[in-house]
Amino acid sequence: MIELMRYKSYFFIIYIFCLVFYNNRINAEEINLNYEDNITTIGFGSCNDQTLSQKFWQNINSYNPDIFLQIGDNVYGSGDGIYDLAEAYRSLKNNIYYRDLSSNTKILGIWDDHDYGVNDGGNNYKYKHESKELFLKFFNIKKNDERNYRDGLYKEYTLNYKDKHIQIIILDTRFFKSDFKLTDQRNVKGKERYIVDYSKNKTILGHKQWIWLEEKLSQKFDIRIIVSSFQVLPLDHGWEKWGNFPLEQERLYSLVKNTSSHTFIISGDRHFGAIYKKQFNKSTSIYELTSSSLNKPLKFSIKEQDSMQLGESISEANFGLISIDWAKNKISLELKSPNKKGSNSLLRHEVSF
Repeated sequence: MIELMRYKSYFFIIYIFCLVFYNNRINAEEINLNYEDNITTIGFGSCNDQTLSQKFWQNINSYNPDIFLQIGDNVYGSGDGIYDLAEAYRSLKNNIYYRDLSSNTKILGIWDDHDYGVNDGGNNYKYKHESKELFLKFFNIKKNDERNYRDGLYKEYTLNYKDKHIQIIILDTRFFKSDFKLTDQRNVKGKERYIVDYSKNKTILGHKQWIWLEEKLSQKFDIRIIVSSFQVLPLDHGWEKWGNFPLEQERLYSLVKNTSSHTFIISGDRHFGAIYKKQFNKSTSIYELTSSSLNKPLKFSIKEQDSMQLGESISEANFGLISIDWAKNKISLELKSPNKKGSNSLLRHEVSF
């Protein structure tokens, strides 16, 4: 009898362990990559005005990315109410060049403000639930996906290449975001729209997403890519950025620097492209590749230079490419022109892993 009870206890412990493990992994959608190619290519882009030419999708498609991430302002529909956003999504979905890419490449997405529904919007947006439904429909999110029954659009994917694994963490920086603190000196360098706010009750991700993120960052992967619709590392401008809430930014840093995975951030929003790096210590650093815009570039040359920045900024239309060479243990961070097939890199930085 005692032996039987002991075995029952063992089985119960194993059951609880499996249940916890399953729950921790339930929202990680797995994507198996092409094993015949030594190079994995991840494309991404932001800020696409659906009323302008969409032919650039054809050029992006020619690179045959394993996946493509639409990381915000995927359409512009932030008019009055939700109707404009629905029409914007319909226009892009019916575009032949976009359809060709989506039939050839797995497309993942997250919103930013203009496809959320309001400029620089956050948790107070009154149509955020309706906007979420439009997003789920546009990206053909399956009915059993957890994003259908919880707030926000944050999501984890795992890319598998033989015995190597890439974790993609897509953050929702809109649904839960508190309002940034408005500037007291509009258009002054470093204070253009917002200023630093140390309020402890302000958030970007919200409590539940933070708990989720902490668990995801505790897992070990060969490479980790974090998607944030607006910039994480830059400090010196006064537009939307994580640095507007330094406590939130430091919370993210404290999680990232204690992981064993090689971590990269991709972001958009700014209508220019740049590469950034933060060095935590001699052996730990993090890179950020900002790509914006796909077809709505600034009409003037950007001269912004941040203390975290590597090299120059580019103002012309661009999209991002992360190329992982598994044979050489090299990662290439690139910005390419979406309008020139097979063009040279606009910006490029190589990292060993």
